[in-house]
Amino acid sequence: MHQLISQNIKNPSDLSCKFFSKEKNTEDNTDVLIVSFSGEYPNGSSGKEHGEFIARKAIEGLMSFEAEAIVLDFRKMKYSYGNTLLKVFQDISQFKDAGNNIDEPEFPIIVVTSEKCVKGILTLLTPTNSEENPNWQFNDIHKAINFATKKGKYWLDY
Repeated sequence: MHQLISQNIKNPSDLSCKFFSKEKNTEDNTDVLIVSFSGEYPNGSSGKEHGEFIARKAIEGLMSFEAEAIVLDFRKMKYSYGNTLLKVFQDISQFKDAGNNIDEPEFPIIVVTSEKCVKGILTLLTPTNSEENPNWQFNDIHKAINFATKKGKYWLDY
């Protein structure tokens, strides 16, 4: 006979998450999920728990709200470096793009940053010789939502 041992998911105490959506109107029915993180992401391997939390919350939001695009809002999160943050992008891609044909668009992931995190996130996510910011990275949440809406509509209509 097996004894059951209760398991709890440990969430970091210095990082929080909130879910938002954009308003709906008659001209546009594209659902965009905004997952906003605030707090501090520790450097390097000390941030492993935080990266896993971010990935878990993003997938939880996608499962709960069935959006056509996601905006990862890191404006209120301090981040310098740590590879576990890549997990959120890998997990979203695996969850939303698994089984796609090679010609199908990838699920839109848009990132919003601030001075608290932009350098670290761009260093993690862009080639070292790149001199331009990627088209999926914004400092303005409204521009990010507009871009996500456009990309989400394309993804939905494909």
